[in-house]
Amino acid sequence: MTSQVGPNERAIIATAIARLRAGIMAIVCGLLMGSGLLVATVWLVARGGPNVGQHLGLLRNYLPGYSVTWTGALLGFLYGAIAGGVIGWLTAWVYNQIVDLRHPDSNRHSS
Repeated sequence: MTSQVGPNERAIIATAIARLRAGIMAIVCGLLMGSGLLVATVWLVARGGPNVGQHLGLLRNYLPGYSVTWTGALLGFLYGAIAGGVIGWLTAWVYNQIVDLRHPDSNRHSS
């Protein structure tokens, strides 16, 4: 049994390769990451108690101005949306570069 792929099969595979749209990935990942940080912060603020969000509060080392407060929740959403957007866009871009290397016939750019 041979597993050689002919030119016709290559063309079919190349058209079936799913490429990611980097802009859509950036929006979706940004909304997910921003919403996640917003919900986590709001949950801790609403729960209250001593040492509210002492672990989540460590993010202020990386996100200037962030704190486990209502204002910090909104700022956290903004930071999360930006970071998630960059991560989503880069993930789609790297994936599409790999697709182009492995299947040069599927050279449909949709970034």
